[in-house]
Amino acid sequence: MPLTTYLVVAQPETHTTPLLAIALPQGEMIPSLRALDPSTGGALGRLIASGDFSGKKDQVAVLYPSGNAQRLLVVGLGKQKDITRALVRRAAAIAAKRARTLGANAMSFWLPPESRAAVSVRDAAQAVAEGVVQGAWHYDEMKRPAEDPRPELERGEVLVSSADRAEAEEGHRIGAAIGQGQALARRLQVLPGNVCTPTYLGNTAGELALRHGFSVTVLDLKAIEKEGMGGLLCVARGSTEEPRFIVLEYNGVTDPKGPAVLIGKGVT
Repeated sequence: MPLTTYLVVAQPETHTTPLLAIALPQGEMIPSLRALDPSTGGALGRLIASGDFSGKKDQVAVLYPSGNAQRLLVVGLGKQKDITRALVRRAAAIAAKRARTLGANAMSFWLPPESRAAVSVRDAAQAVAEGVVQGAWHYDEMKRPAEDPRPELERGEVLVSSADRAEAEEGHRIGAAIGQGQALARRLQVLPGNVCTPTYLGNTAGELALRHGFSVTVLDLKAIEKEGMGGLLCVARGSTEEPRFIVLEYNGVTDPKGPAVLIGKGVT
């Protein structure tokens, strides 16, 4: 099953999960961890006090606490004053990738208030949703099955407080959509050319339009010739596969500045 992210209102110290990921700034134990540490049997406090984890950017530690979380994954964000939305997204991606390699089928990500610094609740929720999908993504459709197969990461939870829920919902909605879009693009990019042909791309565009209510136009060879698209036709003669010219249109937002037009060239 593909990974799905959810916004969950919960306290990390009482939340049951196969893996709880926490992103922490560099430095001493932050106040938000004092309520959580007893539920880990003091493991967090001992880790930070030992100096083995300092919160440097991309630093990771895995603990096996005695509380509701089966695993505790701590990810460093670097200096608190330097924390940005991009760093939060990066930390979430690192956490999801490690969760996948550990074989957790679900993970929960908690960003303490001190870890947000200048990042708003909305932006933080968006960044976490994007990062979790990015980190969990991997391609194995045409690979030999692993000798030690592990469960797929199917569920990613963004933990928030009830006070932050309304603001976080919009950010999570956007982040989850961006993450899924990126996952689709990465899959198309990595598929071999004898599978991801122009026809395949055209069919994929049609499926997207049907699923999300876009309008779609896919021109085949005859329609492209009729339009006089000489440049596309010249390139396409280098392949036995017919070309496609694809237009997806979304008209759900009225912008007085006019529509945004994105033009891409796909060589399959």
